[in-house]
Amino acid sequence: MKKINLVLLALAFSVSLFAEIKMPSIFGDDMLLQRDVPVKIWGKADANAMVDVSFAGQKKSTKADAKGKWSLKLDKMPANKNPQEMIISENGKIGKTIKNILVGEVWVAGGQSNMQWNLKRSTGGDNFINQPENQLIRYFSQNTYVLSKVPNFNPSKGQWSVASPKTRGGYSGVGYLFAEKLQRDLDVPVAIVLGALGASKMIAWIPEDKVDELEYTKDVHQDFIKRNATYDYKKSKAKWELKKQEWEKKCEILKAKNKPLPRAPRPPNNISYLPPFSTPCYLYNAVIAPIASYTCRGVIWYQGESDSMGDTLKYFNEQFELVVKSWREKFENPNMPFIQVQLASYSVDKRDWGLTRWKQYLATKTISNCYMANIIDCGEEKDIHPKDKLTVANRMENIALYEIYGKKNVRAYGPIISSVKYDDNRAIVSFDTFGAKLSTKGEPRGFQIKVEDKWQDAKPTLNGNKVELISNGKQIQAVRYLWKNWASPDVWLFNSDGLPALSFINKKNN
Repeated sequence: MKKINLVLLALAFSVSLFAEIKMPSIFGDDMLLQRDVPVKIWGKADANAMVDVSFAGQKKSTKADAKGKWSLKLDKMPANKNPQEMIISENGKIGKTIKNILVGEVWVAGGQSNMQWNLKRSTGGDNFINQPENQLIRYFSQNTYVLSKVPNFNPSKGQWSVASPKTRGGYSGVGYLFAEKLQRDLDVPVAIVLGALGASKMIAWIPEDKVDELEYTKDVHQDFIKRNATYDYKKSKAKWELKKQEWEKKCEILKAKNKPLPRAPRPPNNISYLPPFSTPCYLYNAVIAPIASYTCRGVIWYQGESDSMGDTLKYFNEQFELVVKSWREKFENPNMPFIQVQLASYSVDKRDWGLTRWKQYLATKTISNCYMANIIDCGEEKDIHPKDKLTVANRMENIALYEIYGKKNVRAYGPIISSVKYDDNRAIVSFDTFGAKLSTKGEPRGFQIKVEDKWQDAKPTLNGNKVELISNGKQIQAVRYLWKNWASPDVWLFNSDGLPALSFINKKNN
């Protein structure tokens, strides 16, 4: 009995040495902190407890509120490739120790499936996957197919990892390749924090306290609330179980014939009649809210496919501006850079990717610190997921180098329309070339002119940094270039660095 009592006493004593500190998994072993700016740290402790955070020679203290919530900021730090530990204490007792922390550049990867698309399925992915472990690249993964009615404290299955042959395959292809090149070019540690979900609409990524700021998203949100009030989860689950049984039977037949299996039907969500990718606000609550305030450099964004038709396309720019504005507020960075990817070429029905691309570009003209990578020469005619993620990542990274890191020797953009001069049956298109020269590939193509209210193909002629178009004697009313979904075969105009010209539309007297 004495031995048992001594053991229990020792256990009680050891427990008393440690405090109960809770932090979201974005603060975990192998994490990376943003350099050169104050870094926010937060979590939960006992009500009114004193919390100390020690890291890199700093010790910062704060007092938890009546609900135990606390936050503080570390002073800005230079990049550091050497692993360090962070110790968090409550009322003088160690509550948590986080190991193998580096300091460098942190980027959030947002959007839909083309951002979520993993490295393993990307062209040349194996070449990157099988490279030796690189301690200077870190990646935060989480389950993004999840919803929450309220902002979550903790990401679902959130975890940091070091880039290695065992981990890279599941990383975002665009995200990892962006980080890999940025790490080499800047020679500092780089991290990617995943926050993307396939097929997700912009309204899914807007916080609930911001969604009513735009009339369109307010109406969509209110309609969702009304419909969701009558949602019968048990009934939906029963239907799904029948579909699942049918799927299983079909799979047995196909397996016997050695044929590919269809995708399994997704189970319904218990809090929304809509799937996560189109449910207003709940995806933000589950995926972004737990990591919002994590100090980062900026956001790389690959999205737009699901907002390329109907009313959601009509209000595309207003929605994107609301996403940017909201995330900047929640991440406590009013100038946080957004680098978006313009939609690639793809043969899709009932969508207007020409207009979507143009709206994506116009957003960069109205939203400060917002930039765009043009990839219209990329894409696959029958697959919405182009496997070439390296080109996408390289172009985004070049923009980051040029715009964010001040590397003005980098050519980040292809030719962009600057003006059109109309002279009856002649139109002369001028381009901003950013110091490069215009060049072409193949037969002249891709341009159209509007004559007597009808669009028709027009043969372009290159003259220096201008393109000349002539009609058959009729007055030209408008000009456009690559204004179609599947535009890749018609990409003709480039700069001397091989970057494609931006698709555009221009109307006379507009």
